[in-house]
Amino acid sequence: MYDYYGIYASCRDAAWRCQIDFNICSLPVKVHAIAKRAGIRIVKNKDVSELRAGEFGVSINDGYQWTIIYDDRMSLPESRLVVAHELGHIFLGHEYRYPISRFAFTNRKHSFEREADMFAVRLLAPAFVLHELKIIDADGIAALCGIPMSVALERSRRMSVLESRSRYYSSPLEKRLHERFLPWITAVAGREMRSELDENSEPEPEVTAIIDSEHPY
Repeated sequence: MYDYYGIYASCRDAAWRCQIDFNICSLPVKVHAIAKRAGIRIVKNKDVSELRAGEFGVSINDGYQWTIIYDDRMSLPESRLVVAHELGHIFLGHEYRYPISRFAFTNRKHSFEREADMFAVRLLAPAFVLHELKIIDADGIAALCGIPMSVALERSRRMSVLESRSRYYSSPLEKRLHERFLPWITAVAGREMRSELDENSEPEPEVTAIIDSEHPY
C-alpha cells in the first residue's frame, strides 16, 4: 500500500524548508521570485509551444538547468499553482527517484504528481498562517493565498481537520516559520480588526454649520 502519510509529511516539510530557504514571510507567495533565486527559468508556452495536449505546465531538465513552462492562457491563480507544482518536482528531487527528465502537470495523477500537488498547496497556503488569521473558509483562502477556488475548497476541508486536531507547531520547522511570518500576520490581523471596527461603528452625525451673516468669520 502506498504510504500517503509519509509522502504528506515529506511534502509538508519540503514546503516549509522552501519557505525558510527563500525567506518567505508573507502571502501570497511569489513563486516566480523563488524560481529566479533558484536559477530556474520560467517560460510562457506561447513563446516556445512546448506543452502537449492535456498539459498545463511542464518542468524540463536539459542537463544544465531546469525550465518551467506553463500555459499562459490560464488565470493568474491557476498559473501560480502550476508553477508551484513544478517547483515541487524539482525541490522534491523527483529526477533522482524516477527515470524522467520531463514532468508534466495534467489531470492524470501519478504518485509523483500527487506529491507535487501536496507541495504546491502547502507552499502557497501554509496551514499555520491560515490558523493564526482564522481564515479557513474557501473564499478567504483563495483571496489570501492567490490560489484557484477548487484548490481553496480542498484546503478549507483540510483546515477543518487540522483545526480539530489543534497540533500546530509540533515541528521545529513550523515554529521557525511562524516566527518569520509573525510580523506580517500581526499587521494583517490589525488591518482586519480595524476594518471590522469601521464596518460596525455608527456613522457620526452630520454637523451643519450655522454662520451668522453679520459675522461670517
